[in-house]
Amino acid sequence: MEARSAHVFIVEDDQLLATALSAQVETLGYRVAGTADTGEDAVRGVLQSRPQVVIMDMRLAGWMTGLDAAKSIRRDLEVPIIFYTAHGGDSELKQEVAIMGNAQLLQKPVQEQTLVAALTGVLRWARR
Repeated sequence: MEARSAHVFIVEDDQLLATALSAQVETLGYRVAGTADTGEDAVRGVLQSRPQVVIMDMRLAGWMTGLDAAKSIRRDLEVPIIFYTAHGGDSELKQEVAIMGNAQLLQKPVQEQTLVAALTGVLRWARR
């Protein structure tokens, strides 16, 4: 599969940011497989659409965090996850993401080159 044709599922509870991130992902040549604003909807949406990568905010509407949703998804589907958060300096969070494997942590707002590098990196790992 060509990396740029990969399907990306976006999980973000701020509708304006979700729309902007979706547009950015599509501008980069990827396809948006779906979006969700809660962890619960993210788990359902990702398991149903089976994207090649998930971009996951850490703080979501509802009772699940992005990390909770990612762990739930990973029980059923080994999909790369790019965590997208304003709280990227949290050392516990960095450790949790490192333990997950094939996951990256990006600080909001993310520059386009950083997003491209993250998407390329996790998709390269997924093709192995």
